[in-house]
Amino acid sequence: MKILSENSVFKYLPLEMNGYQRLIFDTIRITFEMIEYDFELLEKELYNLSQENAKKEHTSRIFSHAWGIIDHSSRLIKLFQKLPSDSEHSILNPILPVNAFRNTIQHLHERIDESMIENKSPFYGILSWYHKNLETEELIPKILVSGITWAFNANLKIPDVSDSSKEINDICLQTVNKKDTILINLSELMQNLKTIADKNEDKIGDFFKQQGWKPCDWTKRKDIMINIKSEEKTNSENN
Repeated sequence: MKILSENSVFKYLPLEMNGYQRLIFDTIRITFEMIEYDFELLEKELYNLSQENAKKEHTSRIFSHAWGIIDHSSRLIKLFQKLPSDSEHSILNPILPVNAFRNTIQHLHERIDESMIENKSPFYGILSWYHKNLETEELIPKILVSGITWAFNANLKIPDVSDSSKEINDICLQTVNKKDTILINLSELMQNLKTIADKNEDKIGDFFKQQGWKPCDWTKRKDIMINIKSEEKTNSENN
């Protein structure tokens, strides 16, 4: 799922912006792209895992992508909060629940004593999703538990995906906070992130036009890679 549009203002920041503004906006762009990448790979892994007679593998990688989405989304909130807002950043409200998950992953050593044992929660949580057979319309719930399973409680709610044209639907991550089990729908989170991106692209784009600022193509100066080679010694230097 693409969050940023092809011609997003976050990719074509005007030269007239000051360095501080450009740093924030460009970091937002990179963070959005990291989330896109993690979700794309998560969906791909779950798709492969959902096929008939599929071999269970790459479990750690799957949870890494899921928690990566949480981590980057929490960082994105802090970045947007660096920008001025007429509504006190109310546009971020739908994605604020990620902070509880970010806090859990940051304080896992504390959560073990506080609630993981009591709530039968595995260390890196539980992933659930629904595989839809596009030919038969059959909807099959799937659950993936991290680590050695000694006990667990999974919360499932059958979604309405009658209009969905995707095989992988309603990807959810379950873990605990200080006391209780908590659940976040990563598929909905992606939709909310897309809405935030779209609204900001429109608003920021209009502001740039009002200022008379033109989009700048940073392709040759963006995400550069440098190869460093050792200098070959001459015969005289070797002697």
